[in-house]
Amino acid sequence: METIADLLKENRELKAVLFSAAYPAATRKDIFRAVAEPSGLSPSTVSFIDLLIARERIDHFIEVVKSYESLSDAVANRVRATLITAGDISPALVQSIKSQLEASTGKEVILSVEEDRSLIGGVMAKIGNVVYDGSLRTQLLKVKENLYKE
Repeated sequence: METIADLLKENRELKAVLFSAAYPAATRKDIFRAVAEPSGLSPSTVSFIDLLIARERIDHFIEVVKSYESLSDAVANRVRATLITAGDISPALVQSIKSQLEASTGKEVILSVEEDRSLIGGVMAKIGNVVYDGSLRTQLLKVKENLYKE
């Protein structure tokens, strides 16, 4: 399902055709099968997408993928996290942070790294609704608030 989600993100024309009710469902299914065949997708995945197209629910596909990932992660005892950095960060440091997050959550962490220059320095880690903020921007804001309080 991730393969299809990536394909839809990369190919706007395919997404427009598959998500459009202007084309008959049979035509959209044929187009999807033609694209899916070289991808080596499982027959059950192809059947599921055919069902979404037939029931005019293909526009909910991205949400279905997110829900599936969430359920799969819960069963596999893993969690997805985002590490936001101010700039480039060494792979060794990323691995160290990942290990610390795994120790604190008790679960396997699937870590994605993003860059946000507005942090000035430091890092932020997001796991679900929990944010670990070690950014220089936040520390400077706290200093500023403390100065105004005095």
